[in-house]
Amino acid sequence: MTRAQQTLFAVALAGSIALGCKPEVGQAPSLITDYALLAVKGDPAEAKPDENVVYSFLLASPAGTVTDATAGWDVCDTPKPPAENNSVASACNPPAPGPTTGQTFSAPVLTKACMLFGPIAPPVATGQPAIRPRDPDSTGGYYLPVRVKFPDLATGSVTGFAFERISCNLANAATDLVAEYDKRYQPNNDPGIAATDVIRTDGSSFNLDASPAANPQTIALSESVVFQATFADGSAETFPVLNSSGDALVDQTEDLYMSWFATSGSFEHDRTGVAGTETATSTSNTWKAPETAMLVYLWLVLRDSRGGTAFKSYSIQVTQ
Repeated sequence: MTRAQQTLFAVALAGSIALGCKPEVGQAPSLITDYALLAVKGDPAEAKPDENVVYSFLLASPAGTVTDATAGWDVCDTPKPPAENNSVASACNPPAPGPTTGQTFSAPVLTKACMLFGPIAPPVATGQPAIRPRDPDSTGGYYLPVRVKFPDLATGSVTGFAFERISCNLANAATDLVAEYDKRYQPNNDPGIAATDVIRTDGSSFNLDASPAANPQTIALSESVVFQATFADGSAETFPVLNSSGDALVDQTEDLYMSWFATSGSFEHDRTGVAGTETATSTSNTWKAPETAMLVYLWLVLRDSRGGTAFKSYSIQVTQ
């Protein structure tokens, strides 16, 4: 069985979660040697029940970004039972692809999303115990799973989930706090990657966004360079969260974290980032080029702690 035939693992934190091919033992997650689903993104990043969301994906391969793949999509409407340890209910991951196919998927957030996956307790069925509502994550968020499956890739199938953040009413709070929260809270927007620069050891640099795909920038065999990705303005948003005592709202600023991927060479870190308590406007990672001349494909996936996602694809030529 190839890596692409295996069910995939989550790489994002309580938000828009992308699932990628499980690495071989000893292989860095940042190294792309097979098909890999690097991100699944909902637009908008946070939506109310019945609000429409358009989903898209970033599918990578050793030959670059896959732009012609067709996926099967499905919105999960089954909450995860308490006895299950997976991120989503097993019923949300059936063998067959979803009923809707395409390169993008448009669907409204379920009307009962805040009941199925949020803070509203569902009705009690006759003869059954009451079901406890979901707890929010550390940002006060709740998430709707949306499955995407590629059943017919050359090396097997790939499956992953988007976790669309749901705008639900503030639960377990006094009336005045609910009113203040409704006034101050703004739904999450996606972060952005404004620019990516490559800095050589001699201090010279070039901008990857200014490099045409037909004529990529070059670096030498085994050369070590620093990739510096600058965040778009407003990427780290500030929002109110109910404190652990449930008696006050506290401001929290989003963490931003970058996942790095390449078809060859090696990154110093698979993921870097900036905490919400920091003021940095960029994140960096060192990459060592391979020892063989080749065209290398690169991907950067930026996520915020409320589930927003952004990504960019690049290429760079490694030469003698």
